[in-house]
Amino acid sequence: MAIFDDVVVNAKSAAAAVSKKAGEIYDLSKLRISLASLRSELNKQYQVLGEAVFNSEPEEEVAAIKQNIADVKQNIEDIEKVLASVRNVVKCPNCGEKLAKNAQFCYICGAPVPTEPAPSCKKCGAELVSGAAFCYKCGEPVAAEENAE
Repeated sequence: MAIFDDVVVNAKSAAAAVSKKAGEIYDLSKLRISLASLRSELNKQYQVLGEAVFNSEPEEEVAAIKQNIADVKQNIEDIEKVLASVRNVVKCPNCGEKLAKNAQFCYICGAPVPTEPAPSCKKCGAELVSGAAFCYKCGEPVAAEENAE
């Protein structure tokens, strides 16, 4: 009977591991879809900006469109950071090249790469994105002091 119990325990742990991995893949897929949607929105906002400038719209309207563009770019950057952390890569702060997460210097431009550990969610342990109000994985609110790290 002990062998059967071991098989059941192993099967349950394997099923839990598969379920967790499937959930992670689903989360990553949602992030990639959101990223594609944001990039499409960015292109639309650039088009709106071009039309506003061409039509000599008031500066307030142009400024509002520019702010929308900045907001969308920030959202794109946040999602790219999450995806990069999952892929174990970081961006060079100087040239933007993708580097291994443990890189100390960029192999393209030679700039030093900061190695500060990112804060993690207290509930699920996911790496938090700078400026996030909620964990991207479990939705737990992020305390202001965690986010400042």
